Amino acid sequence: MRRVAILAASAVVLLSLAAPPPAAAQTNDNDYTPLGTRIRHDRQFPFEPPPSVVPRDKMGKVERAWDRAMLSQFGKCLYNRSREGSIDLLEKTDFGFVNFEQIGLSPEKAAKIYGFDDCLHRVAESNESGVLLHYTAMGLRQWLIQAAYAARFPDGPSWLKPGYVIGNRAYPLSANNLGVRAAMDFADCVVAADPYSADYLYRTASGSAEEQEAMQKLTPTFGPCLPQGLRLQLSPGELRVWLGEGLWQAANHSAPAPEEPSKAGQ
Repeated sequence: MRRVAILAASAVVLLSLAAPPPAAAQTNDNDYTPLGTRIRHDRQFPFEPPPSVVPRDKMGKVERAWDRAMLSQFGKCLYNRSREGSIDLLEKTDFGFVNFEQIGLSPEKAAKIYGFDDCLHRVAESNESGVLLHYTAMGLRQWLIQAAYAARFPDGPSWLKPGYVIGNRAYPLSANNLGVRAAMDFADCVVAADPYSADYLYRTASGSAEEQEAMQKLTPTFGPCLPQGLRLQLSPGELRVWLGEGLWQAANHSAPAPEEPSKAGQ
């Protein structure tokens, strides 16, 4: 029997304050985030698909590879045990979910509730492999987001409505965590700027040629989305986790752009 060791990818936030932004930059108006970054709240999704939008046959290839990946199978097993319970966990946590005690659970109880051992056994058995998996709160959230997103949107970003904007986030655990909020501002900005490439990269296999291709398409969006006064270091794996958060937010919390004040009275 072939033995495969898999470690859960942890989204380690490597955002550090280079210098606190000036007081004048802190604003809660409709143009900028409360962190005083350059990321506009009302950045609209593209009205027309870009010329480089992923063809259906190419998307199908990466989706099939995604379905075969053992971590994807594990996430789908967790999600399918209780889709309602999975969505409930996603709604009462956020990117700052780092331990189960934050939601009143011990790691052992959480593993039992969400079927960790059962799903681990099923995946190992179906792949005729031994599996070693490090179970963490952060890992559970990212597995469930991936599985839920794939289940709801199997054929690309079908949720996307031209001209819509991503709504403000709720932070049930991390309202005062500057690093978490800055990370999610960045993720939302990148998804808003190029939702097609973000969706495609999220579905690609780690280390694949398709991932590299998607990274090249998405890279031009990074500069304008970087928060002022912050340094950002991300590995491709960490970027994938951030994009998953951004795509999940955009898919479930987008709305038409608000009318400009000058047009509202006309």
